[in-house]
Amino acid sequence: MTKTFSLEIETSGINSTDAADWANEMTNVYADVEVSDVKISGNKISCKIGLAGIDDTTPDDIKMKVEEYLTMNEAFTATKISCH
Repeated sequence: MTKTFSLEIETSGINSTDAADWANEMTNVYADVEVSDVKISGNKISCKIGLAGIDDTTPDDIKMKVEEYLTMNEAFTATKISCH
């Protein structure tokens, strides 16, 4: 079973459809990333996220993967990323 974390990204503004597409596309780019329960509210994106098959995943691992993906897919500007 994949260890999951709660991810919350605050943005400077985002379209809800673009935010959902961004979160779902991340699973296509990274085969080991699993995303569920995507919610967009105002300028926040939240979801459950984990790395399949990696039992020792930490919140920092998730944050690093999200930051890397943000540099490749600039659908919005993240003002704060938290993972726990």
